[in-house]
Amino acid sequence: MSTIDHQPSPCFCIEAVPRKEKKWLSLLSLRFGTVLCTMIAIICFAWAMVQHHEGVVSTDGLGEAWSSMNLGTASYGFVWSTIFLIVVFCNCAVHPGVIVAFDCIAFIAQVITVCFHLHELVYYNLGGYGYSSTHDLGPLYGAECLGCSMILLGILFNLILCVRASIACHRLRKARKQPNAKQAFDA
Repeated sequence: MSTIDHQPSPCFCIEAVPRKEKKWLSLLSLRFGTVLCTMIAIICFAWAMVQHHEGVVSTDGLGEAWSSMNLGTASYGFVWSTIFLIVVFCNCAVHPGVIVAFDCIAFIAQVITVCFHLHELVYYNLGGYGYSSTHDLGPLYGAECLGCSMILLGILFNLILCVRASIACHRLRKARKQPNAKQAFDA
């Protein structure tokens, strides 16, 4: 035995997060991906909302409204995932039912708002935004497309995490009915 085997690991490292199955690292990676996607979407839609408000386009439709709604739903997804990561890294257990509820809310809210914003982008592609002679509309359109694509990727991550938490919740419920069964809690 070497002296390395006897050294305690620091309390804030990846090994400090106890999980009974090996799938927790991939689930944690998905949560980090969700945080990254929503953070990029927040930046894109915050910038786009300001551009719409400052009059970069002469006739706007609902571009500013949908940018602000996507900003709100992406912010919710970011805050939820960040709080979850903080709680997990503090070695606190999170019941899978909580994960199902909050990921489901994030999934549904972001699906609704991004669908309406994608409809607005189709309106833009058909010539809906009035062209301004003093401003280039390309960066605004690019930021909105990037924000929508990041939200769609984050929606996929939220859906996967919600399904995995549903499976863990089902296993936990089955384990409680059988008193001698091992609990397979991997959320």
